Amino acid sequence: HYTMSVTNILNKSARARRLFNAVDCKCLNVAIDHGIFNEGRFLPGIEDMPTVLKTLCAANPDAIQLTIGQARELFPAAIAAGCAKVPALVVRCDVANVYGTTAPPHAFCDMQNPNIVEEAVRLDATGVICNLLKLPDDAPGGIECHRQCIQNVAHLRAECTKYNMPLLVEPLAFKWASPEAKDKYAMETDVAVTQPLVRLACELGADIIKCDPPADTSQLQMLIDVSKPRPVLLRGGDKGEEAAVLATAAQMMQLGAAGLVYGRNIIHHQDPSGITKKFMDVIHKA
Repeated sequence: HYTMSVTNILNKSARARRLFNAVDCKCLNVAIDHGIFNEGRFLPGIEDMPTVLKTLCAANPDAIQLTIGQARELFPAAIAAGCAKVPALVVRCDVANVYGTTAPPHAFCDMQNPNIVEEAVRLDATGVICNLLKLPDDAPGGIECHRQCIQNVAHLRAECTKYNMPLLVEPLAFKWASPEAKDKYAMETDVAVTQPLVRLACELGADIIKCDPPADTSQLQMLIDVSKPRPVLLRGGDKGEEAAVLATAAQMMQLGAAGLVYGRNIIHHQDPSGITKKFMDVIHKA
């Protein structure tokens, strides 16, 4: 089970303390920053952001992850929902073009704004997040994209240090869905690839890791070990069948995750508020 180290960010940052549950130091982060990736298939369920945010705030998750353009809507939505407590805000700092149904002619992952951490401070954010992407070596722009991600993390580390802002880094590896066709990407969850990438995020200064769970869940500890003392939040990925997703969520928490990050499994659900409450139960009442 997840145990907080004395050198963990939760013992060094009041903002991080607000991001994680005060009782058990675990976290459900609801990611609804999908609009920044310019993919129409991500938009169903989040077209009307003020209404979406009001619904989610009423479900009282630990945190909500938003872009800088939508983050300003969080506090008004919480007020409209009658919330006694506003969910913690995590601000997405980069924009990438690698999530399409086909591989782009040239991959990129760019910072939205060099001063975005200062903007996040003004919005009372509890953390900022960026990608650390690794594409296939022969992907168009893949090497440059990886280098740009490293520069993004390094820049954000310096900015986050100025403001004592927790830095979440999302190390994500991709492979060719078809090694022959090489026309679209799929997620790479082999720990031989993901473990060094997770460690690179730590070496660059991540305070919190957000990553994919390995296909072989028995290997999750390998990712947790190379991240210590940092909390590891696991991504939910594509929408799945509810019972199976909840069972997987419970298993990940039992195996030592500090929390979970769900987006499409919540925003594409017929009852986003209800499924959010179920995830909260899995994380905090297990």
